[in-house]
Amino acid sequence: MSRVLGVWEITLLGIAALLGGGVFTLLGHSAGFAGGGLVLSMLIGAVISFINLNAYISLATAFPDAGGGYNWVRDGLGEMQGFFAGWFSWMAHSVACALYAVSFGIFASEFAFSLLQMPLFGLAPNTWGLIFTACVILIFGIVNYRGTALTGRIGGYISVVLLTILGFYIIFGFKNIIDAPELFANNFSPFLPFGMAGVLQATAFFYIAFEGSEIQAQSGEEAKNPERTLKISLFSSWAIISVLYLLIAIVIIGVVPKGSGQSWEILNQLGGRAIIHSAQTVMPLGYVLMIVGGLLANIAALNATIYSASRVLFAMARDKFVLERLGIVHTINQIPHYALIVSIGAILITALFLPLHDIAAGATILFILLFMQLNIAYIQLRRKKPEAIWHYIVPGGAFVPVLGITAYVLLSIALFDVSQFAIYFALIWFLLGLVNYYGYTLTEKREDLERDTIYEHASRFKDRSNYKVIFPIEDKEKLLGLSAIACALAKNENGDILAIHVREVPHMLPLREGIQNSDHAALDRMEGIASQKHFNIDTRLLVARSIPESILDTVSVENGDLLIMGWDGVASSHGFIFGRKVDIVLHRTKCDLVVVSLPYLHSLKKIFIPVPTDDNPNLRFTGKIATALALWFDSEITIGMVIPPQSTHSAMKRYEEIMKEHIRELKLKTPKELKTKFIESVSISRALIEEMAHHDSIIFPAARARISKIIGFGTIPERVAKHCHKTVILAKGYRSIIQPLLNYLISKLY
Repeated sequence: MSRVLGVWEITLLGIAALLGGGVFTLLGHSAGFAGGGLVLSMLIGAVISFINLNAYISLATAFPDAGGGYNWVRDGLGEMQGFFAGWFSWMAHSVACALYAVSFGIFASEFAFSLLQMPLFGLAPNTWGLIFTACVILIFGIVNYRGTALTGRIGGYISVVLLTILGFYIIFGFKNIIDAPELFANNFSPFLPFGMAGVLQATAFFYIAFEGSEIQAQSGEEAKNPERTLKISLFSSWAIISVLYLLIAIVIIGVVPKGSGQSWEILNQLGGRAIIHSAQTVMPLGYVLMIVGGLLANIAALNATIYSASRVLFAMARDKFVLERLGIVHTINQIPHYALIVSIGAILITALFLPLHDIAAGATILFILLFMQLNIAYIQLRRKKPEAIWHYIVPGGAFVPVLGITAYVLLSIALFDVSQFAIYFALIWFLLGLVNYYGYTLTEKREDLERDTIYEHASRFKDRSNYKVIFPIEDKEKLLGLSAIACALAKNENGDILAIHVREVPHMLPLREGIQNSDHAALDRMEGIASQKHFNIDTRLLVARSIPESILDTVSVENGDLLIMGWDGVASSHGFIFGRKVDIVLHRTKCDLVVVSLPYLHSLKKIFIPVPTDDNPNLRFTGKIATALALWFDSEITIGMVIPPQSTHSAMKRYEEIMKEHIRELKLKTPKELKTKFIESVSISRALIEEMAHHDSIIFPAARARISKIIGFGTIPERVAKHCHKTVILAKGYRSIIQPLLNYLISKLY
């Protein structure tokens, strides 16, 4: 794609996406929840949107070609979370389309029967509203089917028109406020008729009107100088919209005459037509202009969002998350026509059978779920991809996205009081997603693995075990040593071994090239080693586009318990700790992981375990690995702690207590006496390198997971592996993202 979009174009694109059905249709109901507190609702919504915006800007400028939230979540949180990001995104966009279509129906009905005084032909205005709703969905479905979607330039022109209309509304509104200050003051008294609960309910209900960053972020591929353009455009559109919404809230509450009740009561009764009748009071030709503005806003938003919804479903189909047929492109129109048809069907059902109230709430809760995933993904990607060029880093580290996640939880709670249906709908949609993922997605991935398998063999010496060790073979020279470690770890759990060898084929070459040049000699040798030890073993030769992705798919499909990866001892490329292949697997695998640097084969008779001076979540798993190796190799184990030189007596007492606690946590079972050692040094890496002169292997527990900074195993294992030329093993027990999040929150509270 050519990079043609500048700051102005993307800013207008965002404004067009934001000025959809929300501000033109939802203000009346929102006022009914908050009263005069609608102004405060707008401020809170703007702040929450700003928090979410920071994550979008950071990710969009770092990965402008990533394709938006769907792929970011997939890269950051793994396949399953990526699936649910797409699952929520598709339905959220579809329900948002329904909102825009229903809003269009309201404005079209007002235009036809109130402005033009057309006959009703015996049908109620609400019925005509549904007819207009269905017609506009079908029309723009056909428009998109023919491949003639409205261009971004037209959307920009519409944005200018809408800003002009709303600008006049605000100017004339404030003139009315200046002319009648008593009426203004009375309309805001009481300011919070339903307290802060009402304010939060209004914020949650109206929050869909703050959603537009996703479309802007997806334009990164076409942006000029994306790292600068996206940042300025996203901030600019947010600032313009936030100020606009705040001023509109002041005007619509402050100017509408009380009549038989409070202004917010009148607005609530008017519902989706509130801003039309408010404009009629506020400015000349306000009634006509606001109807025209509402029609244009909903047309532009509907067209763009139909396009976005169908493309999300199309992308998921290509990734085999949903029915593969939905990823077929029309041979003539060059559009994903099946994905479009299914999306149109979902939009029609939602728009015709649900009230506006539930449609808006349903779209909001689905977007909230997506945004929560996005903020967690940002935390993970900052940790997982330190090599990326981060043009914008969210201030405050992980605190800001965690604050955003907390805010979205509170909005979800408030939304339950607004529309219980929306919460139940989201829950049902989540459960349907689980059925699809486990019933279809994983099955498809298994079939993919089967299609990519060109050699497979199994040897059975005992009944199958529930515990599976997965062992990717790359370096034939170190096969004997690594296989001994694999056997030791499998033996400790009475488990089976799955040995795989992946032939990576570049995208420009057909997969048959990998088939023709494949050699399964290493797998045959591994099978022979396992057979001598009477282990159950499966061997599998695969061809794939990506070695890391093939390994991850194997772990997922085969429900692997332990993955053993070889490592050459140094990072193979800049920005990686262990090299690209190992790092990708390290951060995305959903099982226990052992990374082994094995310069040469030896007996591993003397094992050294360095422990930190604070706690470490991987000590227990490290002890499990050390026990397995000690029992297999009849090893001696030494536990060491590097401490500052000339530590005081009280400090030494504390280190001794920590050492005792670590030993209890390790739960080592060793055939020989366990040794402990304190090493005084100002440099941990130098101390460990010198200590390794007395041992033949070292087992590092994975470093503590800190959400607020980029982490991994750190540079110490790399330095030790580089200089001591001994076996270096790194142990990382599997933990979900939930636990580090909880640990972070607890650390802030206590």
